[in-house]
Amino acid sequence: MLKRTRDIQKALSESGYRITQPRQAVIEVILRARRSLSPEEILARARKIDPGVGLATVYRTLDVLHAEGYLERVRIGNKGYTLTCTEKTLHFHLICERCRTVTELQSDRFSRDLMAQLRAAGFEARKHAIEIIGRCAKCQPSE
Repeated sequence: MLKRTRDIQKALSESGYRITQPRQAVIEVILRARRSLSPEEILARARKIDPGVGLATVYRTLDVLHAEGYLERVRIGNKGYTLTCTEKTLHFHLICERCRTVTELQSDRFSRDLMAQLRAAGFEARKHAIEIIGRCAKCQPSE
């Protein structure tokens, strides 16, 4: 994770963004997360690393990471959540609406077929993730 943090910090710095201690804390929290986090959850975790982190810094950092392609936003219900995603090939995000875990799923055959259909339609895809929202096995009611 440390190498990934440094790679992101270097890329952001080269793009003209300042890498402050609070911004570093937010980046670390996002990279450590095992599930999607709301901005408020990111703030609470980042403050454990740097008590000076503010909510505005969280939102600005999320905006920068999104603009630079290091983060995708996922909306579940009427709450915004985030997840890290740097996968460039077509893949699927299976998002549990209850516990908010995100599982990335690859499907080469489906991906090739869908991308071929997009090209045939003259469509150029910029994003390559499909979000499927439901309940994970752990959160489904037992029958």
